[in-house]
Amino acid sequence: MDKWRKAIILFLVFACLVTLVGCTRMRIVDKLSIIHVFGFDLNDRGELIGTALIPEYTKSKTNDKIEYLQEEADVAAILSHRMATHTSTPVELAKTRVLVLGKDYSEAGIRDVVDRILVNPKIGTNIQIVASTHSAEESLKALKKQGDLTLADQIKQNMTGQIIPTMNLHVFLNHFYGEGMDPYLPMITIDKNGKIQVDKVGIFKDDTFKLHLNVEQTFIFSILKDYRTQAMFEIDFQNEDRQEAIVVQGFRSRNTWEWIKSKQQVNLTMNLIWTITHRPQRYDLTNTNDIVTLKKIIAKDVKKDVEDLITTFQEKGVDPLGIGNIVRSQDKDWNEESFYELYPSIPVNVHVNLEFIHSGLQG
Repeated sequence: MDKWRKAIILFLVFACLVTLVGCTRMRIVDKLSIIHVFGFDLNDRGELIGTALIPEYTKSKTNDKIEYLQEEADVAAILSHRMATHTSTPVELAKTRVLVLGKDYSEAGIRDVVDRILVNPKIGTNIQIVASTHSAEESLKALKKQGDLTLADQIKQNMTGQIIPTMNLHVFLNHFYGEGMDPYLPMITIDKNGKIQVDKVGIFKDDTFKLHLNVEQTFIFSILKDYRTQAMFEIDFQNEDRQEAIVVQGFRSRNTWEWIKSKQQVNLTMNLIWTITHRPQRYDLTNTNDIVTLKKIIAKDVKKDVEDLITTFQEKGVDPLGIGNIVRSQDKDWNEESFYELYPSIPVNVHVNLEFIHSGLQG
């Protein structure tokens, strides 16, 4: 009897597996036009312009094997359907790797793309979204001219080993829809040689582009947002009658934010573990006094840069650091509207603790 029972169970499991496989929608890459990079601009009538780069997977990925498509529509959701009128296979969004927001569109407001495209369950949460200093059309033409579609890898490389904080669709949507925080994105530009270059970070207020950070601001923003950053940063300082420089490389940062409700102020403690990769020859990293001096120089510079960056955010009325959300987590009476009325004038007291590791390899 037990043998018969096992046989029946095995048969039922096999039958279920066959049924499930039979219900699966088979999507063969050769039979799809998969948008790899999707760009968005506005035309003179206020309509969306969608530009797409589609690789032909059955052929080598050279310049002439990347298909360039462009369409216009009132809403973002139908752009890919209109593009399909130009292709011999269905246009698919599921494997899109990068969305590029053109300059004019970012400044006008990107809510339509966010609500209609980014929340589409077909779109993976690891997709990269970038804002461009040019139109999306110009950026995608530059990519096609380069003859490769490695923009997503280029962005990720700059997150893991360079200067910009880790970002993806999940992080962006959390900041876009969350209370007490504003979204931010990597920026791209077209360099003097016509190639795409990752160009630091752009800050949004709600759905509108507001601020493009410079190199120093992006480094400070990264150490405030990321637990790890390997970016290098140069600190210039005056020593008597000459200018000197120290170069540090990030390794690890732990930041503690504290809301002092009675004083209506925020305290920020930064615990940084960094490496010194260059310093003036007169400093000896085996000498305790020299190490203390270097820590004071670097900590003073970082403290000022952090305070300046936060002041810039307050003046622009943007909160990409999520200070509002931090206060909300510590104050049960928090109200978003009343908090952001106070936000531009809230004092943020910064304290920097610094440790060195693996230093002294260079003079």
